[in-house]
Amino acid sequence: MHPILFTFGNFTIYTYGFFVATAFAVAIFYLLHLITKSKEKIISQDDLYSLVMYIMIFGVVGARLFFVFTDLKEFILYPLSIFKIWQGGLVYYGGFIAVIIFAYVYAKRKKIHLLKLGDFFAPALALGHALGRIGCFFSGCCYGKESSLPWSVVFINEHSLAVRGKPLHPTQLYEAFANLLLFVFLHFYSKKEHKLGVSFAVYITGYAVLRFIIEFFRGDYRGVQYFGFSVSQIISVFLFAAGVFIICRKK
Repeated sequence: MHPILFTFGNFTIYTYGFFVATAFAVAIFYLLHLITKSKEKIISQDDLYSLVMYIMIFGVVGARLFFVFTDLKEFILYPLSIFKIWQGGLVYYGGFIAVIIFAYVYAKRKKIHLLKLGDFFAPALALGHALGRIGCFFSGCCYGKESSLPWSVVFINEHSLAVRGKPLHPTQLYEAFANLLLFVFLHFYSKKEHKLGVSFAVYITGYAVLRFIIEFFRGDYRGVQYFGFSVSQIISVFLFAAGVFIICRKK
């Protein structure tokens, strides 16, 4: 749609990079607001800032590495393109898994309950992800299959990563809207009293369902298929099962 936001001489600001940066900033601001206004102080301010900084690093690195592994031959030929994350190419599940692993180690070390931390992070993740998918839409990555529906979109910009000149499912906007609905639900749900870990479990089950469904409409390269399902769909199944397990245990 509009992959390049603006240019200053030789300096280019990509729309994708702008929205990803905005997504991180908004999600972090919202997270800090939730934790600082909470009556229960689960983490010190210094530890919180350190945690957020490391999560940003691990999230981006994990998301990029996951993307690289889906098209390894291309990156072997052009290794320096691995670092061009501002042009697109971050896989959410890669970042999510990397962050979960880091958060588990960090929580163990600092003696913080991981699920309690997850309850605060859940709505922030949904909000940030919704904004990030708008960046995907403008850059043309994560595009959908051909569609004859009235809301299908046609990418014509020469810098777009999507297939150009054909009506496609706006899968980026599907996911942005679904994540926004998930955020709104979690925002109000988190204000109510609920058992430890349930907000986080609702997030991972909700996102797993929406991602599993949207994957059927994706038209970009989905990597190796297993029994007709993409890697993201298989991860979604495991996430859904984990979320249901947490919810059932808390009943």
